[in-house]
Amino acid sequence: MGETLAVRTVPSLAEKAAADLRRLILLNLIAPGEALNEPDLVQRLGVSRTPVREALKLLAGEGLVTLRRNRSALVTRLDPAGLVPLFELEAALESYCAGLAAERMAPAEIARLDRLQAAMEAARDARDAYTRLNRQAHRLIVAAARSPAVAEAHERAFVRLERARNFALGSGGRVDESLAEHRAILAALRARDAEGARTLMARHVARTQALLVARLLGEATAEGSDP
Repeated sequence: MGETLAVRTVPSLAEKAAADLRRLILLNLIAPGEALNEPDLVQRLGVSRTPVREALKLLAGEGLVTLRRNRSALVTRLDPAGLVPLFELEAALESYCAGLAAERMAPAEIARLDRLQAAMEAARDARDAYTRLNRQAHRLIVAAARSPAVAEAHERAFVRLERARNFALGSGGRVDESLAEHRAILAALRARDAEGARTLMARHVARTQALLVARLLGEATAEGSDP
């Protein structure tokens, strides 16, 4: 009998450049509306112009980059009108899941969430690590609700909100505020307080939404007042 060898696909230079640039955009290390100058990207991403151009096309297809004829591409701006309904959906789904999770979470899951909370506290000044751990905490709570259909709907909205959530984290003091909110949610889950967990999660998501909108409107006002 012949052996079946697993084939590992090596990412192309364009795919690697797209992954690196996607990370920078999702973490808002390159700001919404910022021009993506090709020579700068060549140096920053460590590849030639051809993979950079292909990467920009890939990210344009994901809605993260806006291509412009004979001009530098732009990081696509965040649009409150399109994001607010997604935040409302996230609040509804996550608060519902938090209530169910308070009743259904296994002790091992609560222990894991406790470890994630400790890791988030330790990573408060490391944006990449903090956002990754934060996503894991939210997904764990949703999974603990034991409702696959709701989890599937949540994942679709959650992925689309990643950049907006990270942008809101850039508001002054939001990381510390978010950590405190997560501590309160964890305490409610540990106490099996379904109503408390629902309320706290809804407030947590609504606060992120409010900060996002306020920051976007503030930046738009500032740009409009520039001479």
